Amino acid sequence: MLVSLGYSFGLDCPPMLEKAMPEQVTDTPCPYCKSRPLTTVRRVPYYRGYVLVFQHGSKRFAGCVSCVRKQMLLESAKAVGFGWFSPKALVATVFVTPVTFGRAFFVRSDPKRVTALLDEIGVPTNTHEVRLADALYSSAAAIIKSDGEAHPSEVDIAAEYLQVLLPEFERSALNDRVAEWKGGMSVDAHALFLRRFLKPEGQQVILEMFAAVILADGKIEKQERKQWDRVAKVFGLSKTEIQEKWASLVEGESVPV
Repeated sequence: MLVSLGYSFGLDCPPMLEKAMPEQVTDTPCPYCKSRPLTTVRRVPYYRGYVLVFQHGSKRFAGCVSCVRKQMLLESAKAVGFGWFSPKALVATVFVTPVTFGRAFFVRSDPKRVTALLDEIGVPTNTHEVRLADALYSSAAAIIKSDGEAHPSEVDIAAEYLQVLLPEFERSALNDRVAEWKGGMSVDAHALFLRRFLKPEGQQVILEMFAAVILADGKIEKQERKQWDRVAKVFGLSKTEIQEKWASLVEGESVPV
């Protein structure tokens, strides 16, 4: 069934590896350096203080050991730079940031966490076939909740596009994925995974879906536009093509069929 979907809806299935090193459960590249394989996952807390506002949450970094370590150190640096401007952020920065900083130097390959993450978003390990529907639901959830919220209109739009790619599309499955979405991974990281399984036609549908979700609230946030540009770049568009594609989508030339 997966193969038939590939031929009918612009999707392609990757060849499976015959074997892999024990610490490498996937040949999916690290979303940061794009050269070494993804071998570890770490979740770290973040805190920001803006005088009267205190923001907190967690970020999940997935990539090679070197890049994940760098991301954890970078997050520690950001906390030190922006974690002093409210009482709660100050306390968190003093007591939590040193822990994150120290943990960065002990990052190691973690096949179990990588396998759990890939299972969650539907991307195959070297011993499992891709669950295409899960991968697409997860990518939709990532862009829908990129601003921290899930608006019903955004879910409706994503559903329209996913029906183009998935004949067996289930709205309840998308709703559940959005509701339980943990976040932490960038939208372009999901695109890097999907690139392996989507033919150009399928990639175009994803670009159109992401743009439509961004435009759903009638305003274009700078960060959301940057995310869309990065996804387009992952899918191989040049700088000029990115600008032209975005302009056509804003004008409403591309709609789900």
